[in-house]
Amino acid sequence: MADAYCLANFIDYSALHQPLKHNRIKYTCFDISENFIIFGATSGSLYLFNRVGKFLHLIPNKHGSISHLAISSNEKYVAFATQRSLICVYAVNLSAQISPQVIVTHLSSDQSVQVSCIHWTQDEKQFYYGDTRGQVNLVLLSSFIGHSLLLNMSVHPLLFLESPIVQIDDFETLLLVSNCSKCILCNTEYEEYKQIGNRPRDGAYGACFFMSPHESVQPSRIYCARPGTRIWEVDFEGEVLQTHQFKSSLATPPTKIHKPSSNSDADADTDEQNDEVLDYQPQHLQFGKVQRFLQDFLLAFTELGLYIFDVRNSRVVLWCNQFERIVDCRIAGSNIFVFTQTGSLYSVQLQTLQAHACHLVQQSKLLECALLMRKHVKYFADKARENYELKVLNQLKQLLIERQEYELLNDISVIFDAISQCTGSAGDTQSSGGSSATTERSGSGVGVVCCPAVAPPPPAPPKGVYVLENAFCDNLKQAPKSGHFKDALLTVTGKFGKNIIKYKFNIFADEQQQLVRELIPASERSLPFKDVKARYELESGPDEDEEIVVRTSKRAPPLSAPHISPEQKTIYNLYLIYKSTKFSNMRCVERYRDVFDQYAANELIALLDKLAKVMMEHGDSKEQAQRNCYEMYFDYFNSELIWEVDDATRDYIANGFVLLNEGADIVRCQNCEFPMRFDNTCLYHDLGAVLLRYFWSRNEQLKCFDVLSAVPALLDVLAKFYLAEHNLEKVLPIVLNYGQPELLLEVGRHFQVGGWARCFEQFVELQRGRVMCVNCECVSNMEQMTRHFFYTWNCFLNIALDYLTATDILALIFKWSSYIPNDAIDREFYTRCLLKG
Repeated sequence: MADAYCLANFIDYSALHQPLKHNRIKYTCFDISENFIIFGATSGSLYLFNRVGKFLHLIPNKHGSISHLAISSNEKYVAFATQRSLICVYAVNLSAQISPQVIVTHLSSDQSVQVSCIHWTQDEKQFYYGDTRGQVNLVLLSSFIGHSLLLNMSVHPLLFLESPIVQIDDFETLLLVSNCSKCILCNTEYEEYKQIGNRPRDGAYGACFFMSPHESVQPSRIYCARPGTRIWEVDFEGEVLQTHQFKSSLATPPTKIHKPSSNSDADADTDEQNDEVLDYQPQHLQFGKVQRFLQDFLLAFTELGLYIFDVRNSRVVLWCNQFERIVDCRIAGSNIFVFTQTGSLYSVQLQTLQAHACHLVQQSKLLECALLMRKHVKYFADKARENYELKVLNQLKQLLIERQEYELLNDISVIFDAISQCTGSAGDTQSSGGSSATTERSGSGVGVVCCPAVAPPPPAPPKGVYVLENAFCDNLKQAPKSGHFKDALLTVTGKFGKNIIKYKFNIFADEQQQLVRELIPASERSLPFKDVKARYELESGPDEDEEIVVRTSKRAPPLSAPHISPEQKTIYNLYLIYKSTKFSNMRCVERYRDVFDQYAANELIALLDKLAKVMMEHGDSKEQAQRNCYEMYFDYFNSELIWEVDDATRDYIANGFVLLNEGADIVRCQNCEFPMRFDNTCLYHDLGAVLLRYFWSRNEQLKCFDVLSAVPALLDVLAKFYLAEHNLEKVLPIVLNYGQPELLLEVGRHFQVGGWARCFEQFVELQRGRVMCVNCECVSNMEQMTRHFFYTWNCFLNIALDYLTATDILALIFKWSSYIPNDAIDREFYTRCLLKG
């Protein structure tokens, strides 16, 4: 039968407040490790204690009240965040001769951005933190020759999400991020990102990994809290397997903590009667943080209660409402540490009822044990038939007789009967060689005699080998000689699992490679970037669920299966980086640079062409794939290197620049097809400017105008070329057609009065719809053109007033007054003229 549990060994850590020198200083957060308890305070300082509550060290900090903290797995470092938007790391050093070492980095110049969670990896050299703006960052630490002396820490953004981060967890190369709208599963090795589920939510809901020591018996899972006291069970491919609903299951009495002070019969009887009278309703809860507890349970909490779930069997283990205003919880073995809003810390221990009963007997708390047994008569009677060790409870019978507690003795007599049957059967076994009771106990796996009928769980797999049962897990594979490797391959499902088979093919031993060849056809291995699962589902139909198992009968010739080349791996890596940039709203330029730096210019272009083909195979159009590759290349490329590269690379850059900036909204000259009105926005403008300077300096004006014809947004660069040659006739139509006030301001300082008079004349023509072509200087009538003119009379005249006297500009206005609409010039302009004089 399933075990029942209770909360015992209650400890109040109120003595830990003694180091606080002032009543106005309060503890704000805490963390616990194997040897330490550490608190953050409103003063900004850290207070370090050992696990028994002895004060060890004070770490001063003048950067503001501490909001979050976390101890590294090896207890070398403490990461903490302050309300002044700072991330700090303290190197734990308990020596009185050495001053505490704390390094600090600014989270944001905006102090409204606060850290919302901190999570250390198993490697003490890095941790993740999330903030209230939805950003997830990785912090890398550097130390002096591996000692605790910190030198520096660097912050690397990983994800930009749309809402505050709630909880972060990791396992190997997998990163699990939960924010206020969704959960994201990330493969940090391949830069893959996947949203778990399709239903958004609004609120703080946590998520965590739930690793299993025996993958073949119970696979590892991910559990994500959902609205309505629900929890998603998710595999390592990010697919939701089922939803556990606990709302109705929580309509049960809460568990009372078994405290040392609650020994009176009256208290116990009163609690039991109250539980029977009260009507508990289903609970609609929101779990902002979930944690794995012991081997099989999940711990969650709200402000008013603790909740422990057996997610493997979808049942409520217990819930407890004897803590008020809970802020945070931590787990240490079977102990739960609870931190409340008043700054108080408590701990309780989860025990099975039978273990707690035996513990009470050992402490000579026999009456308290008897009351516990009466409350759970059926449980103890069933356990007594299974567990020979419960014979220690026989001590209660004599006590109850001596105290004349006959009613209580009668209530639990069935338990003593079960104990006597169990112990009697054991005696018969020793004399006669066996009995059905002994067989029952041994078959259940709980007894201490005979061999169990049920095989014990398999041993944990050795380290350093690979398993394919979990999507990205690289360290749990069965030994190849055991015969389980093939079975493990048969259990692989989903895209991520197949990626492991395909893209880590070359790391397997010869015997393992042979097994992979048997399971995956050669045609499939030669196309490593296809979505194999989708392809085979399409071919075999929706009713076939085990396509991998079916394919095991297909044997491809081992010698015809090619290995994946290093170039194919590189292309796949680039494709995954590209996908991650689309999902995380950030450009991984450093990741591109690490790859691109290994190639010469012509080799890199060939690599990008192959990458574009991979993108097309995954659904992108040819043009979109080319755009994606050019963007990656231009993000990486230093524009000044245009002067150094060969002609083929330069032409490649020019073609890509045109592709990224070509637009249909261009009004062209009727004589020479050169752009006359256009949108002056431009991607990679600096790159285009350097490209034009190169062509112009080499007297390659034809190439220069080819680029300008496709991307007229670079005409501002051409205007500066003509201005350097003092060719005012060419500069004026460019400036007026370009329609950017900043360009007119920059060029206008080089005009004399005559130049401004000519500019004024062409601006009047422009307002009349007569536009001069920059290339052929023909004037086209565009009165029907509906495109908005960027220059208005007010804009043009205010710029001209910066370089002309009021007298000169008023004379020009009077000369062309018949072409100026009555309401075109604001009163403020004339006020400026009067002030300028």
